[in-house]
Amino acid sequence: MTRLMKFAVTFFVVILVVSGSMVYAQTTPSSPGQDVPQPTDKSQSSSQDKWQFSVTPYAWLMSMNTKATIRNYSVTSNIYFSDTIKDVAFAGQMHFEAQKGKWGIFFDPTYLKITSDGTLSTGRDVRLQIEQWLVELGGFYQLGKWSLEGKGKRSVTVDALGGGRYWYMSANIDTSSIYNPSKTTQWIDPFIGARLAADITEKLVFNIRGDIGGFGVGSDFSWNALGAFGYRFTKDITGYLGYRALYVNYKAGTSNIRYEATAYGPIMGLNFAF
Repeated sequence: MTRLMKFAVTFFVVILVVSGSMVYAQTTPSSPGQDVPQPTDKSQSSSQDKWQFSVTPYAWLMSMNTKATIRNYSVTSNIYFSDTIKDVAFAGQMHFEAQKGKWGIFFDPTYLKITSDGTLSTGRDVRLQIEQWLVELGGFYQLGKWSLEGKGKRSVTVDALGGGRYWYMSANIDTSSIYNPSKTTQWIDPFIGARLAADITEKLVFNIRGDIGGFGVGSDFSWNALGAFGYRFTKDITGYLGYRALYVNYKAGTSNIRYEATAYGPIMGLNFAF
């Protein structure tokens, strides 16, 4: 197991341990004077029965290490943040969520078109062009939400996640010769994960998420990790700044394309809740 895989598994286990301990704390009888806070009026409980929505346009300022194999041609390519403006032809990201009570769904499409210098396994320099769709669709269940007693409206929330990550990729290798191999492939990675949201103050929030997937169904293995701080400008608008890393190792089946990539870098976005 590579260091990246060990990190991903460790990250995921930590989130599950935290989630499990908080769920246990919620179900354990409270000591006298330490009752679990309950809704104090009908408006608070009735709000749980209404749909709540959020939209978050965001930018992922990524660096990317890739190894793509098309038939008998293997290319390694490293793209760093300083090269992003030059190499990325177009990128767009958006996150949608809808929640009612403890249950919710999310949808997160990402489109990326990138061209970069690469090196064949023979040492020859080539150009690698990748056009990629990455679409997440899944649901979540709120394991618990705990008010921080005596701290106003501050709270801690833990959700369990599950869903699928659809990958579409078109890769082309420009060898500056009469033969320039290209290939298109697509697959779906199931994933499971967890996330935690905490109010540091009434204005400053912290979110962390981790998931693992693939399991040989689509790719051999994939993982995703994100941590971000947010600032509430208003009740319904929050700005976020954080860091995200995503790894995938696709080598399944008899396809003529193999793809291994690690994308990582700062992430920033603006959340609108309604």
